[in-house]
Amino acid sequence: MVILIFILGYLFITLENLFSLNKVIPAILMATICWSLIMFFNLPVYEFDQHLIIKKDPKDLLLFHLGKASEIVFFLIGAMSIIAVIEKYSGFEALRELFYTKTKRRFLWIISLVSFLLSAIIDNLTATIVLISILRKTVSNYKERLCYLGLVVISANAGGVWSPIGDITTTMLWISNKVTTIYLVKKILIPSILCMFVSTFIVSFMPVFNGTFQVKKTKLSEENLNRGFFILKSGLLLMLLVPIFKTITGVPPYMGMMFSLGILLCIVRKYSGTVLSIDDLFRKIDFSSILFFLGILLSVSSLESLGKLYSLSHWINETVYTWKITTFIFGLISSIIDNVPLVAATIAMFSYPMDHDLWHFIAYVSGTGGSIFLIGSAAGVAAMGMEKIDFFWYLKKISWIALIGYISGFVYLLIYPFFSL
Repeated sequence: MVILIFILGYLFITLENLFSLNKVIPAILMATICWSLIMFFNLPVYEFDQHLIIKKDPKDLLLFHLGKASEIVFFLIGAMSIIAVIEKYSGFEALRELFYTKTKRRFLWIISLVSFLLSAIIDNLTATIVLISILRKTVSNYKERLCYLGLVVISANAGGVWSPIGDITTTMLWISNKVTTIYLVKKILIPSILCMFVSTFIVSFMPVFNGTFQVKKTKLSEENLNRGFFILKSGLLLMLLVPIFKTITGVPPYMGMMFSLGILLCIVRKYSGTVLSIDDLFRKIDFSSILFFLGILLSVSSLESLGKLYSLSHWINETVYTWKITTFIFGLISSIIDNVPLVAATIAMFSYPMDHDLWHFIAYVSGTGGSIFLIGSAAGVAAMGMEKIDFFWYLKKISWIALIGYISGFVYLLIYPFFSL
């Protein structure tokens, strides 16, 4: 019964546009119904710790999984709050100063590089939204803007996978102690660059990027422009310090993110001379996404507690020749369905040690694979909603480019051991 509820809930999430139902609703209903069934029928649940299987009380196990999910929730709240502060003080508007160029092709490379780097710090979804707002003010031709946006989605997803704070799925792996910052960057950075570079190189030959281009200057005053740059640099630097803070002190990542938020609020108070309204700040946070992540994580944890994912992992290990093939298939699946539950299930299914190559493969494929179809990533869905991008236009013009980029990085991951000998 629990499995049936999960399948139905997942179906409603995947086909949210067809049912005109926000995916938050089936996510939280799925979580509450699954755990209610476990408690009502007193189903046996277990905690899987490496090779130990321990029977637990359902209430205690739910509290345990709620604690694990809350780490990601509070991490996201802190990150979204920092981004809201930067936005309030025109930090992203000031970013337009970096886009001055005279040719469309050069502008394309700048957009791609900024998408890649920015998503590694503020996450791929937010980076995409920021760049959409910038492109709206710089590229008036709608058809040309769509071509730029196609590459923004690919570059933002590629940039998010090599940073522990750049993609929600990578953050999940990091907080779950599956990867460490140093090894994540070491293993995934070059494949991510390859994915972005190869895709941009192919796109740059499109006729639409021939000719000259003039970026309009921002309308910010000199004072507001300087303030925006300062808050932008401060916020991005503080977010970059979160992995370092965790490495030095050993505190969970959400504590580091909250610490960075507190420091940024102090900087804003001192630098601007104004008191920032916390209520206004929280109104800008996307709590619907946070509730969606919470619902998904608790739903997956119900299947994990019943031992279903443990059994599934054994079946996959016995059926598939190597886990590398499994990860490649997972990447293709993530282009169709949301990669958050896919990675949550993977974390629950497999018990490989920290920094095992499997986790680095999963980090790469779950993010970059989502670029193949427009609905495969939060960045793609955001672009689709904000700019009304047609799914079939993306499929025809961009999907094959994203697939080539995805494969190029994956091939590097396969041959990486030969370079490290």
